Amino acid sequence: MAAVSTEDAKEAVARAAESIDSVPTEPAPGRISFYRSTLFQILVVGVCAFCAPGIWSAMNGLGVGGSQSPDLVNAANALLYAFMTVTCFAGPWLTNAVGFRWTLALGSLGYPLYAAGLYTNNRFGTVWFVYVGAVACGVSAGFFWSVEGAIATGYPEHHKRGRYIATWWATRRTSDS
Repeated sequence: MAAVSTEDAKEAVARAAESIDSVPTEPAPGRISFYRSTLFQILVVGVCAFCAPGIWSAMNGLGVGGSQSPDLVNAANALLYAFMTVTCFAGPWLTNAVGFRWTLALGSLGYPLYAAGLYTNNRFGTVWFVYVGAVACGVSAGFFWSVEGAIATGYPEHHKRGRYIATWWATRRTSDS
């Protein structure tokens, strides 16, 4: 094993420091691709809100096809909102642990289960699946709402924030109108 002198070690450290200082900290000039832009991120969040909570809101606005008993839907909504209240507080911790993308994906998973529960109750009379879907939707909705608001209000640049929030809000509200 070759011994390293102190002078050699000092030279290696000096070379490493020079190479770190020579790395440019500014991004290369040029345009950012559309898929990396803030507008695209806002559109993705708007489309997710259009597909998940927007459709849920539309189903509730239509009375879920009109064939469910009001007691069942009210109990399911009470379960959903109770679980959503709890997971809204846990949403920022999950976002810090796994990131915005995975929190948004996880937050979208419960909505189809709730819709499937309402459908199977309408077709086959299964009550338990409505409750399971409501709990799953409540847990995932809390994560969805916490990360959706963070992306929509935190990503845009200051001079474009109003335009991007309006784009997100319009996309989101179109689903249930």
